[in-house]
Amino acid sequence: MSYTRHRKRKKRYRIPRGYIYIGVGLILLALLIITIVAIKKYKPTKEHAELTDYFTYTYDNQAAVVLNCEYIEPLADEGHGYATINNGQVYLELGFVKEYIDDGYVYDPSEITLRYATDTEIYTANLGSNTYLIDKSNNSLSSNVVIAEDDAIYVSVEYLQLLTDFQYNYYPEPDRVFIETAGFEKQTATAKGKTQIRVLNGPKSPILEDVTKGEAITVVRDTGKWSFVVSENGVMGYMKNNKISDQTAQTVEATLPERTYNHISAGSDISLIWHQVTAQAANADIANVLSSSNGIDVISPTWFYLNDSKGGIASIASSNYVNTCHAAGVQVWGLVSNLEDENADTTAVLNTTSSRDALVNNLIAQAITYGLDGINVDIEQLSGEASDGYIQFIKELSIKCEKNDIILSVDNYVPTASSVGYNRTEQAKYADYVIIMGYDEHYAGSEEAGSVASIGWVEQGVKDTLEEVPAEQVILGMPFYCRAWEIAEDGSISSSAYGLDAIQTFLKTNEITVSWDKTLGQNYGETIKGNTTYKVWVEDEQSLEEKLKVMDNYGLAGAAFWKKGFDNTAAWNVIAKYL
Repeated sequence: MSYTRHRKRKKRYRIPRGYIYIGVGLILLALLIITIVAIKKYKPTKEHAELTDYFTYTYDNQAAVVLNCEYIEPLADEGHGYATINNGQVYLELGFVKEYIDDGYVYDPSEITLRYATDTEIYTANLGSNTYLIDKSNNSLSSNVVIAEDDAIYVSVEYLQLLTDFQYNYYPEPDRVFIETAGFEKQTATAKGKTQIRVLNGPKSPILEDVTKGEAITVVRDTGKWSFVVSENGVMGYMKNNKISDQTAQTVEATLPERTYNHISAGSDISLIWHQVTAQAANADIANVLSSSNGIDVISPTWFYLNDSKGGIASIASSNYVNTCHAAGVQVWGLVSNLEDENADTTAVLNTTSSRDALVNNLIAQAITYGLDGINVDIEQLSGEASDGYIQFIKELSIKCEKNDIILSVDNYVPTASSVGYNRTEQAKYADYVIIMGYDEHYAGSEEAGSVASIGWVEQGVKDTLEEVPAEQVILGMPFYCRAWEIAEDGSISSSAYGLDAIQTFLKTNEITVSWDKTLGQNYGETIKGNTTYKVWVEDEQSLEEKLKVMDNYGLAGAAFWKKGFDNTAAWNVIAKYL
């Protein structure tokens, strides 16, 4: 019996074509979405930002200020902007000008007067007027020179450019002023094709300006793939580096003539002695003073001092004194001080225009009347608020001194943080000589005993001064005195000043033995009597020679000595070796 075996066939499952199409569609959709997201993520935004979002304004009537390609925003607590537009004219706030551009402007709020001194002339302008003076010559502008807004003083850019070397461009909507000072170095370039300047350095940052091919730009700094730039339309922001071409270094050129500060020379190796004269009768002794001061070139009598707050001075000058000195070949530099009359307000005199003028004119008149060769300014204990007025006083006095062939010298403390207001750098431009008062390292009111002028302290004072003043204008002041210190058991201290001979008598009387301290450049001695300790850092011909060596080593113009009457023959013998 035969039969046939039948194999059961498997059924094949087929995906409906509709489902296939749906799946492919979903995949394509997913890819499309991913592509769109990617494109959206990396495609540069076309969103534009308003310039007012970049140049923010804190105060009414404010114009933004960009100085040497840096946006200078005023502080919130200042109460005013740094620039304003008044009747179509650009004005800059005075404090901004002084801090960032030129500190030479001095404003007197009591007489609403703005002053500025060049190398040879004095400019004067008043609030609310379009006229100004150059010395005594009248001039005018198309708009007011100085205006007041928001409790701040603003100065016309038109006027500022007469005196200060800078260029500016003004752009409206929003108001902004771009300033470049003479000497500013920058990178100029052009745009390579159409591009954009953006708020931040990325393609998603909003656009501040669309830039056309060939447009001029200034490259401020490179940040990698982007650079911070300024456009020719006064827009600043970021541009891609591959859109920048033809970078060239450029320096903003000066347009004003270079100033020349002339100085009158008193010769080399100057030897000056201060002569403290407190009464007219003391002038009669000048012949003896000269005969006992070996080889001096200059004598500076303390003849003048402020005696009111309006620029008045007291004078005990003497024609016979000057004639006697000139006959001996010695110049006379009359000294003016501010310490004799406690009722004279030095700050008021220096900061008030009319008072400062009166002081200058009174000194020049005295110098001409008595035939003085020079004026020695000894303004001490200067308050911080008087520093602007003080420097303006030196400038204005210097300009008039030069026109009358009068030497101007200015006494200064050794440089310290508290004496920065004396501004020796500006002094050196105008004054013929800057004299370092190389003494009073420790003084009558010091909280601890110490030397009047240790050699390290003196030398450091010279080094610091030379950072601001050329050596050929520096005279080193040296003491003919020292202090004997008494230290009580409770730690309280007091001292008395002694001249060169008097201190030797003090040492002998109190049986104090001294020994040389090489570090201090002085002889030092001390003793104990009862409950009191006596300490003396001695000034003598040996310590004086150490200071003369400093003068010599640094190539200074000479030396000055405080004061006549404290000197002795031994000191003059040492001085003769160097001067």
